Amino acid sequence: MPNRITSQIDPFSPEFRADPYSAYAELRSLGKVVYLEKHDIWCVHHYDTCQKVLTDYDTYSNAGGGGIRNYFKEKPWRKPSIILEVDPPEHTRTRTVLSRALSPKVLRQIRERFDADAARMVAEVRDRGEIEAVSALTRAYPLKVFPDSVGLAEEGRENLLIYGTMVFGAFGPVVPWYEEYMETHKDVPDWIVRRCQRDMLAEGGIGQIIYGAADEGKITEEEAMMLVRTFLSAGVDTTVDSIGLCLWALARHPEQYAKLRDDPTLARNAFEEATRWDSSSQSLFRTTLKETELAGQTIGANEKVMIFIGSAGRDPEHFEDPDTFDISRKIKGQMGYGVGIHGCVGQMFARLEAECFFQAFAQQIDSMAVTGPTGLRMHPGLRGLTTLPLALTPKAA
Repeated sequence: MPNRITSQIDPFSPEFRADPYSAYAELRSLGKVVYLEKHDIWCVHHYDTCQKVLTDYDTYSNAGGGGIRNYFKEKPWRKPSIILEVDPPEHTRTRTVLSRALSPKVLRQIRERFDADAARMVAEVRDRGEIEAVSALTRAYPLKVFPDSVGLAEEGRENLLIYGTMVFGAFGPVVPWYEEYMETHKDVPDWIVRRCQRDMLAEGGIGQIIYGAADEGKITEEEAMMLVRTFLSAGVDTTVDSIGLCLWALARHPEQYAKLRDDPTLARNAFEEATRWDSSSQSLFRTTLKETELAGQTIGANEKVMIFIGSAGRDPEHFEDPDTFDISRKIKGQMGYGVGIHGCVGQMFARLEAECFFQAFAQQIDSMAVTGPTGLRMHPGLRGLTTLPLALTPKAA
C-alpha cells in the first residue's frame, strides 16, 4: 500500500529486548501506526492509539490469540484461555466470576498475610550485606504469597514459573530455544491441570471461591479449572518481574528510594510509577475482525496488531517528562495492566502484593546499591530480571 508506514524494527530481537525504549522513540517518530515488515504485523505505540485498540473490542479481538500467532489462521498449542482469549459476551460471564473471587473483601482478608510474609522475608536478608535480590526476594515473595492465596500446595511450585515461561514464550515467533523448552518440560502442563482441580486446592482459597461459582451454575466444573489455570499462569511471572523491575528502578534512583524509605505509604504509588516507567508487560496483541482504518492507515481483516503499552508509558504527548522516574508523580492512566474490558483482572491483587512488599522493605532497609551486572531475560512475552545483586544497609534498630 502506498501510504503504509513501515519499519524493519524487530520487537523480538535481543537488541530490542535489551533496550526497547530507544526503539519506541523511533517508532513514535514514524507515525501513529506502523507496519513491522519482519513479522507481518502492525503496531501502535502512542498512548491514544494504544487506548483505542485496547478498548474497541468490536474491531480488535482477543480471540485471535494473546501473542503473535494468529488463532484465526492456525491452531493454538493449548486450549485458549476462557477469559484472556475470548470476546464478549463469553468474556463477560467468566470475568465476572474471577472478579468476584478477587473482590475487595477477599483482598482485605489476605492483606495481613501478605504484610507478614513480606516483613519476614525482608528481615531474613536485611543483615546479610549483599544479596541476589531476585532469588532472595522478588521471586521468592510472589511464589509464596500468590499460590498460598489460591490454595495451592507447596510441593512443586517451581512449575508455576516453568509454565509461565511456556505461556508467555508463545507470545513470540517459534524459535529453537522455545521448542526445546517445551519438549524438556512437556509434563508441566498436565501437572498444572491436575493442581487446578477442586480436590487439590485448600479450603478458603481463591481457587475454591472460583469452584463455588460452578456450584452455583455460573460456570462449569471444567471452566472453573480453566479459570484457576489462567489465574496461576498469568499471575506469577508478571508479578515476579514487576516487583523486580520496581526494586531495580529504586536501586538506581537513590533519591527516589529515600522518599519511599522516609514515607513507606508511597509504596503503592512507587509501584505504579515503576510500572509506567518500565513495565514487565511491554506489549499486548489484538487481531482485527474486519478491515479498519486507524490514524490514516488501513488494516485488513484478521491481521495482528501489537500494542506497545511500554511505549505508551513513555509517550510525551500523555505524560510530562516521561523518561524521568518519580515516585511522587501523580499518575493518571498508566497502561501496564492494559485498559478496557480486557484490562488485567488481577491488577488489584498484584498492586496489593507489591504495596505490602515495598512497605516492608522501606521500613527495614535504609539504603541499597546495585553491586554488579544485572541479568535481563530475553523473553518475548515479559520483561524481567534474572539477577539483581544488591548491597543492603539496614535501618538502625
